[in-house]
Parts: sequence; C-alpha cells; structure tokens
Amino acid sequence: MFTKRAAKIIVIVLVLNAITLFFNIKEGIEEGDMMLRFHEREAVTFLSALMLGLSSMTSLAMYLLSKKANILDKGYRFWGLVSIGFFYLCMDEYFMAHEGMDEAIGSLFGQNIKHLNLDNLVLAFFGLVALSVCFYFRKELIKHKNILLFLFLGAFGLLGTVIFHALERIDIVYEVIEESFKLVGVSFFFAGFLSVLTTFIKKLSVSSPDNL
Repeated sequence: MFTKRAAKIIVIVLVLNAITLFFNIKEGIEEGDMMLRFHEREAVTFLSALMLGLSSMTSLAMYLLSKKANILDKGYRFWGLVSIGFFYLCMDEYFMAHEGMDEAIGSLFGQNIKHLNLDNLVLAFFGLVALSVCFYFRKELIKHKNILLFLFLGAFGLLGTVIFHALERIDIVYEVIEESFKLVGVSFFFAGFLSVLTTFIKKLSVSSPDNL
C-alpha cells in the first residue's frame, strides 16, 4: 500500500544505502580492491546480516504480541516462521554457510562442479520458499497490507542478487552490484517488518491498552 509514510521510508532506505555503498566502494577503490568492504565479515556483509537479524527480531515481536493479544488464528504463525527463516538467513549471511556449495558437493563426487553455480540455485530456492509461505499466509499479509510494497521491493533486491550472482565471475563489478542489491533488499524487508510492528502496537494500544 503506497502512502506518504511508505514513500518517506523508501526514500530513507535508499538514501542511507546509497551513502553506505558509496563510501564502501570508494574506500575499496582507493585501497586497490573494490570488493574490500564486501568480503566475508566485512562492513557490507555485516550490515546485511544485521538487517536480517533485525527482521527476525521484529517478526518475533509480532508473533509474541499477537499471542499476548489473543489473536490466535493461523495467521499469527506466519510471524513465527518468518522470524525463524530470517534468523537462519542472518547466520547464513554472516558465516557464509551457502557459499562454496559447488565445491562442497563436488568434493563428494570427486569432481569440480563450480561451473554449475549451485550457490545461485540456493538463493533462488530461498526465494521460492519465501514466496510459498507468503502465498499460504496471504490473508495475514492482506491484513497488514502496509508491508506488501516493502516485500515487493525486498523481493526485487533478491532477484537482483540472483541475477548478478550469475554474472560475478565475468567481472568484479557484478559482484559488487550483487552485494549492493542484497543490502538494499534486506533493508526493505526490515523496514517493512518494522512498519508493521509499529502500526500493530499503535492499534493494540488504542483498542486495549491492557494488552501491551
């Protein structure tokens, strides 16, 4: 749902990410390695993991508040699943659990299958799982329709990540673009969950202050 509030949040997310990416890319170029701050456990990866972790926490808060307010239709389970999913993604992002999947699987068969780019398939699989969960709990999402635009923008970021991940072996620039899409995408996810949480808290406080 596109509102003035949503527009302001989108502008803030884009501006903050643009500033962050500009200075990290600038520092990398000055040091002779554009990917310097995009490597494992460097600044950009840490920020991506942080956004995923915060998304998990806000979703968990939605789950707990829904239970406390006795909103116990099956929709509240969506937030619990989302919290678990984003916590896993946070750990995966920071510790690079899915990275090098090609080599790990290939070693089991004594072959080099790096050219298959299985890491990219894993990213796409995550997206399909998320889409399936959202479809199953679509009534819950419609109930909190202010999140829909942010989910779309986050999904667009994930799509960009998958596309440029497939191109990263051509040039390092594509790898920087891939990580940039990822950071922007997860930032929109967090912004969406935070927006839903703050709106939900306001509704609870107005309808029944004792629920909080």
